[in-house]
Amino acid sequence: MNKGSVLVVGGGIAGLAAARELARHQISTTVLEAKNRFGGRIWTIRKNDLPIEVGAEFVHGQSKPLMEAIEHANLLTRTVPDKHRLFENGQFSEIKLWDTISEVLNRIDIHKPDSSIETFLQSVEEPARTLVRNFITGFDAADTHRISAHAVRRAEYAGNQMHMDSQSRIVEGYAALVNKFVQEIEVRGGRLISGAMVRRIRWSPGNVGAYVERVGGTETFAADAALVTLPVGVLKENDVKFEPSLPEKIEAAKGMEFGNVVRIVFHFQNMLWEDFGFIHAPSQPIPTWWSDARGPILTGWAGGPKADALLKLSGAELETMGLEIFGRILPGGPTVTDLRTHLIATHYHNWANDPCIRGAYSYIPVNGLDFPKLLAAPVARTLFFAGEATVTDGQTGTVFGALETGLRAAHEFLESQDICMIRAA
Repeated sequence: MNKGSVLVVGGGIAGLAAARELARHQISTTVLEAKNRFGGRIWTIRKNDLPIEVGAEFVHGQSKPLMEAIEHANLLTRTVPDKHRLFENGQFSEIKLWDTISEVLNRIDIHKPDSSIETFLQSVEEPARTLVRNFITGFDAADTHRISAHAVRRAEYAGNQMHMDSQSRIVEGYAALVNKFVQEIEVRGGRLISGAMVRRIRWSPGNVGAYVERVGGTETFAADAALVTLPVGVLKENDVKFEPSLPEKIEAAKGMEFGNVVRIVFHFQNMLWEDFGFIHAPSQPIPTWWSDARGPILTGWAGGPKADALLKLSGAELETMGLEIFGRILPGGPTVTDLRTHLIATHYHNWANDPCIRGAYSYIPVNGLDFPKLLAAPVARTLFFAGEATVTDGQTGTVFGALETGLRAAHEFLESQDICMIRAA
């Protein structure tokens, strides 16, 4: 019995989760991914048998679908110590980051008109104000003058329900989960095509054609429906044309904010530091640093406006800046030259200049709480939408959020076809 066919546009975790679910229900499924690898903003590089994350790294909280996927893939996780220190004026102090964040954000009154989080923070005392501001710019990749206070409060509430303050890593690296999804999709008869840049989607009810650029020419793929997981940055630029057009989708995508992140990862020969967890240095150009118990890997992170200011720098300039900051943080204050003698490699990818992504991840602007819902809404039982920007509980920008939207969109297609859904394996 023919159960229908679906083109999944985008092979990030949302697209792969959707394709895996569709394939499990014997739907003819084809994944079209513009990059030459799958995973989207999940990208793990292996060096000396160490997983080095260039994209997503942490398993935030206890999302049931994500934890079940990790368990089903027989992957191990390791808890990240909840250790946070503030570095100011050359001195360290211990901080209870999550307690402070929760206490402050729970003051947001959702019954009052929405405002930017920056406006709300004017009523918050120091040092909590700076700590929360740094957290919002880093965790949400957001400009605090633009991100919705109501959206932040909604995300805080949802995060509390799934223990967002607990974090872990996949021991083998996040790409190990991507690889398991790819393998299962293939085993169940799905097609995965990389290097396939979708340029146009022509559709009518019950019929979709995707026009794709590939090495050597163009190709057309046809199906009964399409499940679109394109990043907001791509939708904003109108890089993929819909025929007929989808003005409400484009308007919602343009209304959403899409922030930037600069992440630089240092791989050393040996551990030059204790496993310190996280260091927050708000006055530094790269304000957040963390260690990795899996090996001598150090990550520096800047989000929002601080990231915007760094995007003009070259990889070499970022490396020097990062080593200078780390030298200030390390006991003994080693010089950049000292640190370079122990350095194996530095990893950096400019996601803002990546034509398949065009930034880090999305956040909701003031009075924009309806945008994710508008982006997520199916069209004529033919076009379905997923991806981190379609998360409706405020927790955009997360792997678990993207994965859950992929499952949601797959279920919407199955329900539209009156297909009885089977229990996840």
